[in-house]
Amino acid sequence: MSSQEQVAMMVEWFNQQFEDPQNDTPYNKDMGGYVYLWGGPFDASDQIQAEFSDAVDFDTMMLAVDRVQGDGTLEWAPTTGGDFYEHPEDDRVEAGEIVDGDGEWPPIIADQAPVPPEPEARAEVIQRLDELEAIVQPLLDRFEAEAQAPPMMGHNNPPEELEIVQAVSRDEWQQVKAAIDEIRQQTQVEEPDIGSVEQSNNCLLAAASALAGWIKNRANAAIDAGAAIGVAYGIANPEAAKAALISAAQAVHTWLASMPWPF
Repeated sequence: MSSQEQVAMMVEWFNQQFEDPQNDTPYNKDMGGYVYLWGGPFDASDQIQAEFSDAVDFDTMMLAVDRVQGDGTLEWAPTTGGDFYEHPEDDRVEAGEIVDGDGEWPPIIADQAPVPPEPEARAEVIQRLDELEAIVQPLLDRFEAEAQAPPMMGHNNPPEELEIVQAVSRDEWQQVKAAIDEIRQQTQVEEPDIGSVEQSNNCLLAAASALAGWIKNRANAAIDAGAAIGVAYGIANPEAAKAALISAAQAVHTWLASMPWPF
């Protein structure tokens, strides 16, 4: 292949695997950036070199990088049909894991998806909040029990910390519970406070993002060390918690889209 053909091939491959995050990746106003729940952000140079360095020279690869970054986008999200998309639909109902009923997880920002009637979307929010609370509440109960428990005789060490708290702190789990309560309260009123719902949903997204990053970093560390990561998580499974957070946030987004806006 000529250099021009190689560049065209690499650009085509990249566009099949990655996209501008503004297409479908949720944006958190409070955090001031995109929340890469399904993997990323990805760097064009890193990914093209990783895929083609064995067959294409460096200068030609950089021509492809320049081509894909031509519009100024430097951080990329995975496409839903690509090899880099971290899809939660493979989770199973075991150890408290949550599975989406229809087997499909459209992106949280998915304006092209059909929007159900508002009552149906509202009912879905309530169901997803119940599933999420079933994971969060046992965590909070344990936190409270540990805080109230008297010190053990001859034992000065604090209780072993849950792995899930390495990703999302105790205070942040309290905020997630408060967000659940606030969104649920808004589902009970005729005219929900849109701003309050969006702010609470951002809290769910932030926790999901933190869990996703922690899980990915932990997996990478295990791979680097040649170790297995199939360990028991105890009271809460981080993968299940991430899936439940995403599922609830997806439902809230759909509910907001289903509301009859005054314009």
